[in-house]
Amino acid sequence: MKARTFLGFVAPSVLAMVVLIALPLAGVIYLSLYQSHVKTELIEVKTSVPVFGGLTQEKVDLVSRPVLDDSGRPVKVREFVGGRNLYQAAEIEQLGEIVSKPRTMVSLPEAIGSMYDDVTNLDFWSALEFTLLYTFGTTPFVLLIGFLLALGVNRATERAKGTLIFVTLLPMIVTPVVSSLSVYWLFIDNAVVATLLQELGFGRIYFLKDAWTIRLLILAYGVWFAAPFAFIILYAGLQGVPQESLEAARVDGASRWQAIRLVTLPHLAPLFAVITLIHLMDSYRVFEPILVFGSKVFASSLQYLTFVVLSYEDNVHKAAAYALLTVLGVVVLLVPVLVRTWKEQGELKP
Repeated sequence: MKARTFLGFVAPSVLAMVVLIALPLAGVIYLSLYQSHVKTELIEVKTSVPVFGGLTQEKVDLVSRPVLDDSGRPVKVREFVGGRNLYQAAEIEQLGEIVSKPRTMVSLPEAIGSMYDDVTNLDFWSALEFTLLYTFGTTPFVLLIGFLLALGVNRATERAKGTLIFVTLLPMIVTPVVSSLSVYWLFIDNAVVATLLQELGFGRIYFLKDAWTIRLLILAYGVWFAAPFAFIILYAGLQGVPQESLEAARVDGASRWQAIRLVTLPHLAPLFAVITLIHLMDSYRVFEPILVFGSKVFASSLQYLTFVVLSYEDNVHKAAAYALLTVLGVVVLLVPVLVRTWKEQGELKP
């Protein structure tokens, strides 16, 4: 292939990666390394204070006010702070205080439990805790349910496959906010699920009252929303499973499960790795269900924490630090999977 033809194919992809990935990431890194504030100056303000006999006394106070530029806008000063924003965002100082806190009057399990409670009371570490819980709690179920759905639809009749595929993909078709709302509305007080359980004799259950029920609902939503993606990828992969190998396994007396374990699963292993990579990246950035459920007291996430800091604290530099920490977390999660996949692909080469 000529160099000009090769560049014609590659250039659009490289340009898209630079514009959509490299430049925003560079901007986030730049913002996280700086801190800005409005430049102020002290001015003398003279006021007349009444005293006895109708007399007044002049009082001079020093008052801080923003410095304005030629267009009348406040002048902002940008200061390079290095890793200070990351240090403060990750609450390293508070974490060190918690770790060094003496806990000699209690047993080791109690000390560990007390330390864990103190750490998860910090904003960043509380968000990180649930982010990791959501990521690792949903991934196995997404893979398992997606695989079982793919096997079931693959064994269905040709007439039923179209309908089954459409119904299975419905959670993935709607937007994350709408799908989160649909789950939320099912479990609010006096909604369908609570009313039905009460009619069946289980009493009144408030799903959005306790931390464990809210977390469980968000995890269930994550599995329900992501399983269709795993299903469609694995279903497409099942179409390429060599039928000769399956027939040979049956002739050799292998059961259905043995054929799946020895023939189907090895064939789908690269697809499982791809699904795992994509779901890890997506679930580590969980945001919509946290926002919709209004559960920041019981369940937060790094993405939601970035949103709160940017929207309510109006601190773009701290928000950039949280965003950069999120990116670093995704990289840490993906490295083991990528290394293992690389090794497996190398072992498959002749």
